[in-house]
Amino acid sequence: MASADRPTLARALLLGCRAGLLVFLVLYTLCAVLNTRLGYQGNESRLVSDFVWSEWRGVVLWQVARLIAAYTVLGLALGTLLGAGLWAAGAGRRAVFRGTALACLAVSVLLMLGDLAHHPHLYAATLYERSALTRWLLLAVSGTPPLSWRLGAAVLPALAVLRLLARMPWRAPALALGGTLGAALLLGTGTLVRAGTPPIVTEKRPERPHLLILSADGLRPDHFSGNGYPRPTTPNIDRLLREGSQFQETVVQVPRTAPSWTTLLTSQWAGEHPIRHTLVGRKAREQPLHTMATALNDAGWSTAVVADYAGDHFSRLDYGFHRVEAPDFHFPGLIRQRMLITHVALLPWTALAPGLFPERGQFPELTNPAPLLEQVRRTLDGFPDDAPFALVVFGSTPHFPYAAPWPEEGRFVAPGYTGPWRFGTTPRLEALPGEESPTPEDVRALVANYDAAVRAFDGLVGDVRAELEHRGLWDSTLVVVLADHGEHLADEGRGVGHGDHLWGGAALRIPFVLRLPGTVAEGHTVAQRARAIDVAPTLLDLLGVPAPESFRGRSLAPLVHPGSNGVTLPDAPALVETDLWFSDRDGQPYQRMRIPYPWVYETATVEPETGDIALRPEWEAPVQRARHRGLYLGRWKLLELPTPRGLKVELYDVVADPAEAHDVSGEHPEVVRTLREVLARERPVPHLPQPHGRR
Repeated sequence: MASADRPTLARALLLGCRAGLLVFLVLYTLCAVLNTRLGYQGNESRLVSDFVWSEWRGVVLWQVARLIAAYTVLGLALGTLLGAGLWAAGAGRRAVFRGTALACLAVSVLLMLGDLAHHPHLYAATLYERSALTRWLLLAVSGTPPLSWRLGAAVLPALAVLRLLARMPWRAPALALGGTLGAALLLGTGTLVRAGTPPIVTEKRPERPHLLILSADGLRPDHFSGNGYPRPTTPNIDRLLREGSQFQETVVQVPRTAPSWTTLLTSQWAGEHPIRHTLVGRKAREQPLHTMATALNDAGWSTAVVADYAGDHFSRLDYGFHRVEAPDFHFPGLIRQRMLITHVALLPWTALAPGLFPERGQFPELTNPAPLLEQVRRTLDGFPDDAPFALVVFGSTPHFPYAAPWPEEGRFVAPGYTGPWRFGTTPRLEALPGEESPTPEDVRALVANYDAAVRAFDGLVGDVRAELEHRGLWDSTLVVVLADHGEHLADEGRGVGHGDHLWGGAALRIPFVLRLPGTVAEGHTVAQRARAIDVAPTLLDLLGVPAPESFRGRSLAPLVHPGSNGVTLPDAPALVETDLWFSDRDGQPYQRMRIPYPWVYETATVEPETGDIALRPEWEAPVQRARHRGLYLGRWKLLELPTPRGLKVELYDVVADPAEAHDVSGEHPEVVRTLREVLARERPVPHLPQPHGRR
């Protein structure tokens, strides 16, 4: 190569900057042009797109500016490094420019493939239905070790650093440090690695036990391998089943996250507490709540909650925890999130600096439990040594679209399956004309994705256990496994998701597992039904804390104490109720058995002060009147289903018919009459806000 063609270092850096900037701006343009749709979990609406552009244009333009700035900085930084490396290797001007461009592209592609291998659901949202090529790419890369792709991405930057070290040995220490940090980032650590093993904390066993609630969204106890499920989904939870007690059946009232958690923590039915449904307004959200957390605060416990994607209600509702680490969920953030997810070339880089794009942590397609473990460690470090703690950990991996990360992702999917539910699914708000019903293979793939998500959460259970054991806290902690609701998985012909109907028990039943040596019996299963309002009184009783007078539930602690076999309590009614319906056109069976009102795009509004999505006040009363309701009591389950033709009443014998497949209301009119009287007496009638016109 002629020496006259060789650039100076300054010229090489400029050429590298230009090449890197060109590549990354081309990547931005491709992502922006090829992915112009704005949807959420597979649901798109022209109504929403028009509303976003007319009312929230500033948010859109600011996010565009942030995205362009991120691409620009990445292009300049990576181009500078690679251009300098080519200069050190003796490359000419054209070789520096072209080589830098190709190297930037190679690094970006390999890094994206590494992130895709780790979190294929994140990319499936954009790529799976895009084309045959992108579908093939997803299927080919998912299941491969992410580290191999990330090592490949780190090769060219590492070679550039080595070339510079050889050319400028007097700057070796600084370059070596920069190269080490750069390689660590490219390998996708995203967090600082602890140096060595932290010392074991030797604490005096507290007089009062700690409390640890390990909970997950949509976690079904019948999918625990320890409860007879054929797949190896829950080895760590199974160990807790052997060491503690579980309730065979625990029923939630409203099987949606915010109202259900509020009932669990307040021991009040929805309607007694203000979170009647998912989209309550600001006045309801700001009402003070007397909860298990406030009772523990008053008794001297330090309380905290850490949550990922679906735990936004912990940051939006004041449950009384001293410390809350949970994502926010409001409309401007939702816009930023859905714009970011289409930029597949930028997504892997956002993992290296999550603070610059916090919306990455709010993706429903990215529910990796690993960040929760780091949050748990930080929270444990922050608790005072002289007081017991109460920590709620809430994971979202079993929530649709059931996005388990590598290595669990795809573990149970049948080899060769390439159908529409290969990477899970979400409830659709609108059934498309001519859309085919899911095949048995699709349903099996959906269940397989869910089971992989359950296993991923179970891994978090094991990791948190190891952390507490290392700190010497495990055996002095009341450990609880819990959920907010279950999940329909299309395997019973009752659709997918939760909260839309009350048929069957898949969405209404949750796990309730307890472990505390000496206080809770080992290997014990309680046959008596527990209710959501009984959870908080039971936990407070086991901790020796009086329940507040506002609690409606009762303590079930006598049923789990050692030697409690044969102990029973009188049956108590477990109320159940649907949430509001988001759609009037999704084609699901419940649509034929309901009082109609419009879908959420017409019944909801965005509060301009907070950006929260809330039901319009004028729809509160129609929604309340239309809700399906019922109760479990003893062997019976009663349902009242308001329809345009009048009230339909159904009765199921859950002992003789555990699948709840046969309505026996005509055979037992006296049971129906008695249970309807109980439901009328027990079900709260909330005071509904008065409408003040549309906003």
